[in-house]
Amino acid sequence: MALAMATPWLHPRTQVYYLRRRVPDDLKAALGRGEVRRSLGTRDPKEAKRLFAGALAELEAQWANLRGGARALTEREAHQLAARVGEAFVAAHEEFPSRQDLWRVEIGEALFDEGPLPVVGRSAVEMMTDGLDHHIVQRHAMRAWCERSADENLAREGLRVDADSRQEVVRAIARAMQAGALRLRDMAKGTWTLAPRPVGPAAIPPPPTPAVSREPEAPRPHVGVVTLEALIAGWLRERQPAAKTAYVFPRVVRDFGAFIGHRDATRVTEDDVVRWKDRLLEQGLRGTTIRNGKIGLVRTILQWGVDNKKLSTNVARGIKVTTKARALDRKRDPTEDEVAVILSAAAKARDPVRHWVPWLCAYTGARVAEICQLRKEDVYTDAGIPVLAIRPEAGSLKNENSERTIPVHPRLIAQGFLAFADRAKAGPLFPDLPPDRFGSRGGNGSKVLGRWIRSLGLTDPRMQPNHGWRHRFSSLSRDKGLREDVTIYMLGRQKSVSGAYGGYGLPMLLEQMSRIP
Repeated sequence: MALAMATPWLHPRTQVYYLRRRVPDDLKAALGRGEVRRSLGTRDPKEAKRLFAGALAELEAQWANLRGGARALTEREAHQLAARVGEAFVAAHEEFPSRQDLWRVEIGEALFDEGPLPVVGRSAVEMMTDGLDHHIVQRHAMRAWCERSADENLAREGLRVDADSRQEVVRAIARAMQAGALRLRDMAKGTWTLAPRPVGPAAIPPPPTPAVSREPEAPRPHVGVVTLEALIAGWLRERQPAAKTAYVFPRVVRDFGAFIGHRDATRVTEDDVVRWKDRLLEQGLRGTTIRNGKIGLVRTILQWGVDNKKLSTNVARGIKVTTKARALDRKRDPTEDEVAVILSAAAKARDPVRHWVPWLCAYTGARVAEICQLRKEDVYTDAGIPVLAIRPEAGSLKNENSERTIPVHPRLIAQGFLAFADRAKAGPLFPDLPPDRFGSRGGNGSKVLGRWIRSLGLTDPRMQPNHGWRHRFSSLSRDKGLREDVTIYMLGRQKSVSGAYGGYGLPMLLEQMSRIP
């Protein structure tokens, strides 16, 4: 029986042809999946067959490189890899070279000549909304772009290289981008490289080539360029998100712009988003990460453009990432035996973070970040009832329902928490826990506690050492007969429409809280 010849695969929804191949068994672990899909970028079957052969050869070369293991690259190999990046950069902008805004030649000339970058004392929101043009910020962005591009191209080639070779590729890409940017700058000034004009019979122009019939594009009502950066800045001004969100969203959208090769939001197509999804899948990212942490963010920014009449449609709206939940990936709460190990070790710990944060999470259901940023003034007595107040003044909260006042559980009082809070100086209860780059003590607190709990011998990767407290509190609330609306309030989750009216009396909350054993 003859083997079926590999042919392009037609996507049933987009009608775009793809290369679709099963990953060999010996490479599944390295690639993290069982199938590869790569868009051929065309709906024409003849063009798809032509492109398929090259794409298949490229894939086979990638797999051959993966089978070869890690190796060192020569300078020539690094520059050959980088040259393709520079050529693609020029090709993406040669029609409108003056609009290139990815690479600044005055910075690229000596991009890696300086030492470590100092921390800029301004928030991501201020950077985006004020339109400041600090060289240090741009230099950092250009270096990061080169590193991402190096990793993407090495992955595409299936090359596993040592650290020195990776850095050589990063620097080679920077040189190729600098050369490409200088070439585009010359083009923008009118200095085009023209082929010699033919003379004699060769000067007679050939007959015109018949026009290829193409599907008409939907008209765009907007004239001019609407950049992705402009959409990000507008969204940041209007949304005023937390510092971490203000950092992550622009970074992801910039990555998307770098992938498609331009920054014009009006030129973004569904195929661009699908190709980006395929690239992210090829890099081994999980489907949920791509759906929620990549495409979802781009979709949000584009939707802001639609809502504010800057774009006619959100091309990312219909792009889905189909994921299948696996039992091995499902996180679980700590068992009662694991809880006993953690709280017993916490009771003996001298460090206030290790000593108190697990106990507070266990008996409040609060998020780790909410506990880590508590202040002395957030622990007080109201009508004779000791309470914890979770307030935005102490630090960023996840949503508007996160602000709440929770009675202190009797077990926490017995453990000496009120005495600890009374001895503390004004300000943060855990002053030795430094804020992370976004000003949150919870970011570092989660890492410190996660590593410490794992060191206790609780190494099951499915067990959630921090977030599991919230699930456990919810389970205990259900088992001990707490009212569902009270549990929702104490966890700081989204309320129903009726639950958003009025408040909750502290005596009733204390009675409900005390049911937790």
